[in-house]
Amino acid sequence: MATTDSAPPSRYQPSDQLRERLAAWQKALDETEPAAREDLDAGIARELTENRQLNLPTIAEHLPWTAEMIRLRMAGRGVPPRERHRKSEGDPLVYTPSERLRNLLAAWHQAVDGEKKAREALEACIADELTTHVDLTNAEMAEHLPWSQEQVRIIARAYDVPRRRKRGPDHRLITDKGKPKSVLVPYDWYVQQPGADPRIVKG
Repeated sequence: MATTDSAPPSRYQPSDQLRERLAAWQKALDETEPAAREDLDAGIARELTENRQLNLPTIAEHLPWTAEMIRLRMAGRGVPPRERHRKSEGDPLVYTPSERLRNLLAAWHQAVDGEKKAREALEACIADELTTHVDLTNAEMAEHLPWSQEQVRIIARAYDVPRRRKRGPDHRLITDKGKPKSVLVPYDWYVQQPGADPRIVKG
């Protein structure tokens, strides 16, 4: 058989489950988490506006960001300058985040966790698809995802999916009762692959 590096057109179509999990992850990434983050930023701005003695390092102690990051996030939100506390005014007030801000922070954390879980579910589904379709390459899978084939390879490795090899048009899929079983490859192609077993000889 003659060998070639060109891949045949892929006939693979993602399963309904993969499409659903991809849509759920994209919604969490593009809509749910950004909306929760915007609500939280607005809540921080309101907290700083209502208490002008509240400085950024103090509020940062209750948030997952540094004071500098909060300063950048508050840009353009009309937050007034901070008022310095004077010793003559007595001890500074101890700041406790309002219930409103705590709820917004909890909602944002929930959105972040939701996006993480949606991605994990998507990656598990990708691994299942690669395992089920033994002739499906990482590059073919990547055509249906917002990631490169290298990212698909990383996912496959994390889930112990059997390694994919570049497939030429002379590779043949062997099926058993209609289900994929193995892939028949040209010997000359096989011996050039990393990890080829030298004990396998041309028949």
